[in-house]
Amino acid sequence: METAPVPPISTMGAIVTVEHVLARTTALAVLLPMIQAFDTGCLLNIDVVARNAAAPRGLALQLDSAFSGEESTSLHITLRYPDGVEVASDTDHHCAPPSLSWFPGGVRGDAAYTLYQTPLWLHPLPPPEDFVLTMEWPWAGIGLETVRLDGAAIAGAAARSKHCWPSWGATEVQ
Repeated sequence: METAPVPPISTMGAIVTVEHVLARTTALAVLLPMIQAFDTGCLLNIDVVARNAAAPRGLALQLDSAFSGEESTSLHITLRYPDGVEVASDTDHHCAPPSLSWFPGGVRGDAAYTLYQTPLWLHPLPPPEDFVLTMEWPWAGIGLETVRLDGAAIAGAAARSKHCWPSWGATEVQ
């Protein structure tokens, strides 16, 4: 089975600032601070912040399973393009474009909060027009939330992405 391309390591993606709180409960906040755009796709940088004092016992283990693809606890994100095409985070195993795949993130925290960085890789780039992101996380008590994203801004950022080294055959700066 063919896999979807991943974010190119030798390219610096350009940033689209989103700064949107997708959802909030007493224990969790789901954020979309930015999108990192490349010429082949983009990373939707989803952050989940847990308030440790308000979090139910065992939340960390349940979040770990949610981000490892456990269907019953997973955060579900769907993108809807103006032409009716939909791409969802829970169907990334098909790998046929367009695809929306969870990408390795990270975890850090202190005594008060834990931050789970859970990027989603979208391949290929969305159309250069507004489209809709919907998010739902029943396990966490989060109902359907919707936000409009600017496809033209993502396309513009992708055009600004830069390769780390000059193309083959070009003179390298010493």
